[in-house]
Amino acid sequence: IHALDPGTLPALPQPHPAFELGLRWLEDRATDDGPPALVHGDFRNGNFVVGPDGIRAVLDWELAHLGDPVEDLGWLCVKSWRFGITDRRVGGFGETDDLLEGYRNAGGADVDLERLRYWEAFGNLKWGVICKVQAYTHLHGMVRSVELAAIGRRVPETEWDLLELIA
Repeated sequence: IHALDPGTLPALPQPHPAFELGLRWLEDRATDDGPPALVHGDFRNGNFVVGPDGIRAVLDWELAHLGDPVEDLGWLCVKSWRFGITDRRVGGFGETDDLLEGYRNAGGADVDLERLRYWEAFGNLKWGVICKVQAYTHLHGMVRSVELAAIGRRVPETEWDLLELIA
């Protein structure tokens, strides 16, 4: 059995040391930050309807759950949602201070920057795993899709982004 090529064994997952390190980092820093609130779960640019007066609607609620509301703020800061605009941490269009001030003004609690970093790292890891699963779905013939294949190439980007965040 030791002569078998591990890459040819479909039952064995490919190792992702960056994801494993990210999981440990998150586990070491997990806290209970108060009572759970409604979390959208996919709060990012592509799910906003914006009008002249700001956000008019938030779409795509299938990932909604109860949890730490800062999860949504961290997800909005995930580097993948900046679409190449890396000098604006919040979705490629805003600054962290403005996000946190707007959140407070809308009735949210003060948010510690390390808590936001935690949820941004969580979001990067979550997106990386989603990318990996979508690539697997394509590569193993479950769903043949150019979109899934293209999303799969994002796995190393999310690993790099995660490592930068937790360094």
